[in-house]
Amino acid sequence: MILGFNIGNSNTVLGLYTGTETLPRDVYRYRTARKASADELGALVRQFLLHHGTDAVDGIAFASVVPELNRAYHEMAARYFGSEALEIGHRSRLGIRIRYDDPSRLGADRIVNAEAAFREYARDCVIVDVGTAITYCVLHADGLYDGGIIGPGIGVTIDALASAASQLPRVPFERPGGLIARNTIDALKSGFFYGWVSLVDGMIERICAEYGKRFVIVLTGGDSASVLGPALAGEVVMDPMLTMKGIRLIYDLNAGIK
Repeated sequence: MILGFNIGNSNTVLGLYTGTETLPRDVYRYRTARKASADELGALVRQFLLHHGTDAVDGIAFASVVPELNRAYHEMAARYFGSEALEIGHRSRLGIRIRYDDPSRLGADRIVNAEAAFREYARDCVIVDVGTAITYCVLHADGLYDGGIIGPGIGVTIDALASAASQLPRVPFERPGGLIARNTIDALKSGFFYGWVSLVDGMIERICAEYGKRFVIVLTGGDSASVLGPALAGEVVMDPMLTMKGIRLIYDLNAGIK
């Protein structure tokens, strides 16, 4: 069994991989606690494994955008499973090539997404990851990661507006009944939904114009991505497990390397 962790700003996804499968057999999502100790993480992971009737762990890998937690995950892996965790980053062995001014500043989530998209699709694509932030990553069919764009996420903007405007409540991100609304709740839903559809479509168009070619959109992320995807223009591939696939792929490339 291989354990993979996608440690995000808001949530962490734990995947349990069996055999040579790239897709995890089971996943568990939990809130990212920035001050979690190795013992707290170990107890959580042990409970997850117990629920699935196993405690045999052959390897651990994690992709983290919360560096203050990295040490706790290393300690948890060593203390509870006698394993040296693979911390995925730009120095890991990869199938892709990275073009970035300072690769050490490139988020591990963007690296694993690009690795998975290259191995899974091998096409010119823009990877759109909808999370606490929304990222756009340009990946060429030959495996060249060519940079990207970062913006605020959907949930962050919904929360910010609700906090800043006394009469505007927080609303769920969902497709409204129509574009033009006649009440405040539907007006907010329309503004967020069609605003984000227009934003993502517009960004993709600008990227295509920049390179003079078309890209397929590989869309990943949480629930907001599944709401957004069907409304986007162009060719869209929905892959909610893209990051988890990338973690396993990079683990396999680096297994046995010290």
